Amino acid sequence: MKELNHKGYSGTIEVSIEDGCLHGRILFIDDIITYEGQTVKEIESAFKEAVDEYLEYCKKTGKSANKPYSGTFNVRIGPDLHKLAAIETSRRGMKSINEFICYAVKMATDSDTLSAVSHIHHHDITINVQQVGEATALSTMGQPVYREICNANN
Repeated sequence: MKELNHKGYSGTIEVSIEDGCLHGRILFIDDIITYEGQTVKEIESAFKEAVDEYLEYCKKTGKSANKPYSGTFNVRIGPDLHKLAAIETSRRGMKSINEFICYAVKMATDSDTLSAVSHIHHHDITINVQQVGEATALSTMGQPVYREICNANN
């Protein structure tokens, strides 16, 4: 387990050799909330308690609890990539760049898609080069092609 999860919130587990304990923080929210424990069970319990206390605090004070993933985010991609995204959106018949970006992120994060990608190279052209005086004889797939070498001093 690399991160803890509770009620939609994620948290870290880190080891402090100096203090001889485990500690962590809730990820992907604006507030800084930490917790600690001596064992894995204690850190899991402390994390859940920290999330519950955070939600209770927000409820009591009327503050909106940060949602770790709101479903929206801003991306700066530059004008050239923005243009390419718009062109690709239109080419694919999609309604909006947002739809295209959702599709692209899904494709990039789908483990089945990632494992299915492969590159196969087929090289059907063979070029043979022969130096003949001041001319170079080239042949591609059995067809001779001649090119004179230019002398740089001329």
